[in-house]
Amino acid sequence: MNDQERQTYDRLIRKAQEAFLLAIELYNRPTIQYHVEGCSFFLCNAWELMLKAHIIERYGIGEIYYPGNTRTLSLEDCLKKVFTNSKDPLRRNMDKLIDVRNTSAHFIVPEYESFYGPILQASVENFDRQARRLLGIEVSDLIPENYLVLSVRKSAVDEDECRARYDPIVLEKMLEKREGILTTADELDNRKFSCTYVTELRSTKKGDADHTFRIAESGDVPVAIIKTPVEVKNKYPYRPSGVVKAICERLAKSNVVLMQDGSDTRARTKNRRPFNLYMFGLFTSFYGMKTDSRYSYDNSLEGEASSFIYSQQAVDLIWDKIRENPEGVIDRLKKEVAKRPKPTPGAKEF
Repeated sequence: MNDQERQTYDRLIRKAQEAFLLAIELYNRPTIQYHVEGCSFFLCNAWELMLKAHIIERYGIGEIYYPGNTRTLSLEDCLKKVFTNSKDPLRRNMDKLIDVRNTSAHFIVPEYESFYGPILQASVENFDRQARRLLGIEVSDLIPENYLVLSVRKSAVDEDECRARYDPIVLEKMLEKREGILTTADELDNRKFSCTYVTELRSTKKGDADHTFRIAESGDVPVAIIKTPVEVKNKYPYRPSGVVKAICERLAKSNVVLMQDGSDTRARTKNRRPFNLYMFGLFTSFYGMKTDSRYSYDNSLEGEASSFIYSQQAVDLIWDKIRENPEGVIDRLKKEVAKRPKPTPGAKEF
């Protein structure tokens, strides 16, 4: 890059990072109601600036302009130039993000947060990954990684209540938007398109709880312990390949070298992936994940072979154990699992 390109590149990166931080801060600020609108505006701006910086670095400053024009590329055209596959879940996510930004410029109702929140969360995580991949930028240098989680209010939309609150045109538009997002999310089943984080409180008699309480027979405030249905896809968002990918991304981001038999696992696996399904199987077997509802759920239909999906807790457990002992954890699990009875022939491994 020449001096002009370098100056523009640096300026775009700084502004992209500022816009990204503003998007998160606005969404999580408790004193305002402009969550979805403000977050979508600044998140789209952050993406556009980041992609233009990448285009300048790779193709030159002239490529951020329309041919024969002084106008720079729109976010949509930047996305088409960098991510050429229109069916990529990231592209589909960005289509929805741009849609809510455009909608917000005219009119939006509070209920939009319940179904656009997961779209915004996925876009935040996609930005973090792509800033690292395309530009070598670590967003966590500016903001702790745990602050990348949006405080999404994930609740059902009461259609009867909305009918009483809004006129028919507004209601119809809102339900149309919701249905489009839910249908697409079901088709893609991919966290690059839509994702949520769930905080779960569970009553237990074990002594390792984070919070304690007691049931008082007499008190000013009545309390009851209830059970509520859990949406499976929210609680268990990962297939086995998704868990593997999440662990590989964490290893790369943290520069942790996972070892097996005294050598780097990247030299022992296809595509030089540091973590694979075999290693994942060691963790599921050793920690009994398939029999523990905290970690897995059998998603198979009656009469089918078991097919497990996994929770964020499963990913976190594996990552914690790897981080504690990257040089020896795989070898240790391999030895321990080898001592156990072999599974029934023909049974699904994962």
